[in-house]
Amino acid sequence: MDNRGNRNMARGRTAVYGFSDSEYTDAAQLRARQRKPVKAQYNPEEEASRYGFSKNVTKRTGKNGRKAKKVNHVKLRVVFGALAAVIGALVGVVCFGFWYKDYLLNQITYETDDPTQAVTIVNEDGVTMDLGEAVQTEPTSYKVLQDEPVKNFLLIGIDSRSKSYSKDGKGDRSDVIVVMSVDKKNETIKLLSIARDSYAYFPGYSKAHKINAAMSYGGPKLLQATVENCLRIKIDGYAYVNFSHMAKIIDAVGGVYVNMTSGEKRVANQYIRELYPNAALIDSTGDGTWVNGIQAVAYARVRYVGNGDYERMERQIEVLRSLMKRYMKLSATQKLACMDDVLGAIVTNIPKEDVEKYALEFLPSLQKAEMQYLQLPIEGCYNQGTYDGEWSMRVNWNAFIPYVQEYFYGQTTDFDPVKLPSHVPELSKCKTNTPLEKLIH
Repeated sequence: MDNRGNRNMARGRTAVYGFSDSEYTDAAQLRARQRKPVKAQYNPEEEASRYGFSKNVTKRTGKNGRKAKKVNHVKLRVVFGALAAVIGALVGVVCFGFWYKDYLLNQITYETDDPTQAVTIVNEDGVTMDLGEAVQTEPTSYKVLQDEPVKNFLLIGIDSRSKSYSKDGKGDRSDVIVVMSVDKKNETIKLLSIARDSYAYFPGYSKAHKINAAMSYGGPKLLQATVENCLRIKIDGYAYVNFSHMAKIIDAVGGVYVNMTSGEKRVANQYIRELYPNAALIDSTGDGTWVNGIQAVAYARVRYVGNGDYERMERQIEVLRSLMKRYMKLSATQKLACMDDVLGAIVTNIPKEDVEKYALEFLPSLQKAEMQYLQLPIEGCYNQGTYDGEWSMRVNWNAFIPYVQEYFYGQTTDFDPVKLPSHVPELSKCKTNTPLEKLIH
C-alpha cells in the first residue's frame, strides 16, 4: 500500500473516533516523542555553572583535559618537592646546630661537686678539714651585696711548668687572678685583677700567705673562698686555664695586638728561647704590635720590667682585652670554630647550662668588646717589700671593698671588716677618696 493509502486510512480512523485530521497528526507526533526521547546536547559550561564553577574552568577539560591535568600534577610534585627539600635542609641545620652546641660544651672539663659530699682542704698543720666549716670560723653580720643580673666568675691562669702541677690545679701557684663580673641587664663585662703577691688569710689557716698560694694549697675552691672572704663578694664559679693552652686560644682568634716596649721585647724573647726554642721571636715594638699565641704568653709573663707585678697585671689584661676585641670581629662561623679551641682549654665548676648562656649566647650577642678594668691593690692602700724574709704586698682589703661594691653593683653597703696581716697600712692612711672613675682603665 502506498503512502496515499495510509493517509486515507488515517483520515478514516480520525473520522471514526471524532478527531480532525490535524488533531490526529499532533497526537501521533506526541506519542512518538514519548516513545523515543530526544537526547539533549551536553554543554560543559552550563554543567559547570550548575555546580558553582566558573564556565571558563571547563575549557581546561574536553579534548585536551587529560593533558592539562597531567601538567598540573607535575607542577604540584615539583612545588611539594622543593618545599620538602627546604624543610629538610632547615631541620638538618637545626639538628646540626644542637649537635655542634653540645659538642662545644662537651669540650670543657667540668668539675662537678657531689652536693652530699663536703669539700675538704688540708690546712697548714696537715689536717684535713671541711672548707665550709673553715669559712664559717669567721662569723659575719652583714649580707654580701648581690644583684640578680650580675654574676661574678673567678678566672685563674696557672703555669704548668712546675712538676708538682696536677689536673685539679693544686701544686702550683696562680699567676693570674681575675674576677670577671658579667651584667646581662646592662650588657657589660668588668674585670678586677688581683696582684698575686697580695698577702691574705686563707679559710682554715692561721697564718697569712700570698694569695696565689691558695691555688697550690687547696686548688681553685680554696682560692675562690679566699677571694670571697677578702672582697666580701659572692663568686658564682671559677674557670682556670693553663698558660700553654692560652697560646692556642690566642692563635684561634688570629693573634692579638699589644703595646710592646724594647725592654719587654727583650725579656719576652728570653722566655720564648727558654720554653719554645724553635718558635719565632718578637721582631717589632710599639703600640699595635701584633704577636701570636706563644709571643703573647711570653709578653704577659714579663715581670721585671717597669713597676714589677703591677705592670705585669696590666700586660695580662691588655692581652685579654685584645683577645676579646679580636673575637668580636670574627664572623659567626669563625666564632664557633674559635670556641672549639677556647672551651677545650678550660676547667670549670660552672654548670654546663650557665656556660652555654654566657659563652655561646651572651658573649656572641655583644655589639662591642670594650671591657672595664680595675686593678688591686689601689695605689696608697698597700705596702710592699721584704717582710719576714719574703717579698710581698701587704694590702688593706677593707680599703678596697667599697670600690669593688661600687664597681660591680653601682652602690656601697656596710660590710664586716676583713682580718688583715701585719705591715698593712692603716685604713685612715689609705687613699680612699680617689674617685672610682680615675681608677678604672
